[in-house]
Amino acid sequence: MMRKSLLLAGILSLTLLIYPLVPVKLVSGSATASSDTMVASEHVVTIPILNYHSIGVAPGNRYVLSPQAFERQMKYLAVHHFTPLTLNDFTLILQNQKAAPPRPVLLTFDDGYANNAELAMPILRQYNFPATLFISLGAVGQPGYLSWPQIKEMHAAGWDIQPHTVTHPHLPLLDADKQREEIMHSRQQLEEQLGGKADVFAFPYGEYNEETLKILREAGFRYAFTTQEGRVDSSLPPLELPRIVVYGDDYFRTWKKKLLRPAS
Repeated sequence: MMRKSLLLAGILSLTLLIYPLVPVKLVSGSATASSDTMVASEHVVTIPILNYHSIGVAPGNRYVLSPQAFERQMKYLAVHHFTPLTLNDFTLILQNQKAAPPRPVLLTFDDGYANNAELAMPILRQYNFPATLFISLGAVGQPGYLSWPQIKEMHAAGWDIQPHTVTHPHLPLLDADKQREEIMHSRQQLEEQLGGKADVFAFPYGEYNEETLKILREAGFRYAFTTQEGRVDSSLPPLELPRIVVYGDDYFRTWKKKLLRPAS
């Protein structure tokens, strides 16, 4: 009996030597345990990026959303406890430098229509929501588009203002030098007029090619937004982030479905 006990003890010692007990490091998130293993799944934050253009009334133009529809959407976000983010908070969350609120969302506007200041801004102010504007600088001061005093007023009110080229061209149709000029000149104008860095970009028409991405990388742009539909998380290429384009002819239930659609 003693021999058998000594033999079992020796086998156990040898087993522990070959397969030592090691602590299991848990990844933040949910975990399930069995008798011999523990599996952890990492929690990934995904953020819907809503993309607006003009706020007004223009039947037949699907890029124009009525003020009533826009106000209804913002009210839904408020009632259902969404947290619209500043661009800075958005980048900190993606870089894992700040915890995300339960329902984050980023509100973006493209092109620079005057009604963004005249109609959208008062509605956003009512809910204390921040927003980001990607502006085509060549249109500034033209009829129907923002003026520099309006842009500066929006910036002072907490809007993030970022470049969207000068003339809103189809970038892939331009050679590298002309693409660079469109991108860099719009960035330079914004930094001169508003101060700070203008290093986040939105592609006109959502179009770009490898040359566009190369220019943005070399110029130190941190993020760029497309119009490809989807939600953003930190695993995606930072210069090819998707957005959810909001169309004026979308039913409210369609908008809500896009907003709430889980990440693929």
